[in-house]
Amino acid sequence: MKKRIISVIITLLVVTGIISGCGNTETQSNGQVTSQENEISVSDEDTTDATNTPISEIPEVDINMDFNSSLIDFIEKYGFSDKNYMISPTSFRAALALAVSGADGKTKDELLKAMGFNSMDELTSWYEGVTASVDSYNEWLKTAQDEFNDYRDYYEDDAQAPDGAFDLENSIWRNTKSSGELSPKYMEYVKKTFGATAENVPEDKITDTVNNWINENTNGLITSISNDLSYADLILVNTLYLRTAWINDFFEPATLEGDFKTLSGETVKKDFMSQQNKFKYYEDENGKFVVLPMNGGINAVFVLGEVDDVTTKMATASFEEVAVKLPKFESDTTLSENQLIDFCKARGAGDAFTPAADFSLMSDEMQLFISDIIQKTKIKVDEKGIEAAAATAVMMTESCILEEPEVKEFTADEPFKYMILTDSDTPELLFYGQLVE
Repeated sequence: MKKRIISVIITLLVVTGIISGCGNTETQSNGQVTSQENEISVSDEDTTDATNTPISEIPEVDINMDFNSSLIDFIEKYGFSDKNYMISPTSFRAALALAVSGADGKTKDELLKAMGFNSMDELTSWYEGVTASVDSYNEWLKTAQDEFNDYRDYYEDDAQAPDGAFDLENSIWRNTKSSGELSPKYMEYVKKTFGATAENVPEDKITDTVNNWINENTNGLITSISNDLSYADLILVNTLYLRTAWINDFFEPATLEGDFKTLSGETVKKDFMSQQNKFKYYEDENGKFVVLPMNGGINAVFVLGEVDDVTTKMATASFEEVAVKLPKFESDTTLSENQLIDFCKARGAGDAFTPAADFSLMSDEMQLFISDIIQKTKIKVDEKGIEAAAATAVMMTESCILEEPEVKEFTADEPFKYMILTDSDTPELLFYGQLVE
């Protein structure tokens, strides 16, 4: 799992607590400074309490929407509808899963509802579904590598063994300066349910220790989540790592420069990959999409126009001869201005973000509430496959055939959306994004 090339999801939860008994609390920034386009960064001076966001400024959500659709709709309403962006619903849910496991009472019920679950059983069932996809991928990879080694003499001299990875890991890092201890029952539960192990780290080493662990588990795509984690009492980290390739590679010499019309109407130059083959294809009066299969039970779906409920319509898509043109691209996004907290609030979770929060199952020595949530994502798409990463940080503070086939056209030379899903009866949305400029 150390040689990672294609696709990473990483989820980081940072849990901070002030010494028990303090009457005043202040949200601490993670101190990150970035200059990448499309990022919203938190500076050292930004100490706005996330719990003070005016309700009137929070976009409305349809509580009847499923979690994925609701999150996408909310983020676009929050100002990203005309920007390149990517989010990871899986990463966000996995981050919240480690937190909700330590919540109780109304706090737990509200968080579960915001996550789209009615109970912890539903949450753990969802998580087991994700790990089943991970296991399935790795079983495929081992079989493919064994077959390659067994029949190596029949391959061309320059043939390479199948490569890839899909891995889900969790870890918990306790700052030894913290005033409280984690509940043994909580640690036992998250270890059994999510495979999370806990370590104690001194204050002067916790930043480098956690960042190095993140860097290693994302193949360097996310080198750090913060330049200072010493203020955190507890850091819960989830990494979801995926490396895979197109089943049908794009032929590199066929990649040519072409025009891409942006959402604003401008024309810019991009390198377009091209191939023609039989793919699942859907089209109606609102738009169309094509499904490009990837190794190990992963699908990449590219959508032009406004097709509703793509995951459901994938089942009715037919195999057609499709000439596909896609731009090679890279895109990164940072959500750090309360968008994810406000999403949870809009979905009905209120207590978790106030001193009234009940995280007593996590620790009965610290009165914690969620003060900030940040997610960073990055994706690269080229002729060989996809490389993507997401990092989600949750900060907590103590209060105190013969005929010539018809050829369909799918030329993504205008704004389009994309999804990376597991190829399963109930596809898991690993990544969702759009390219508009």
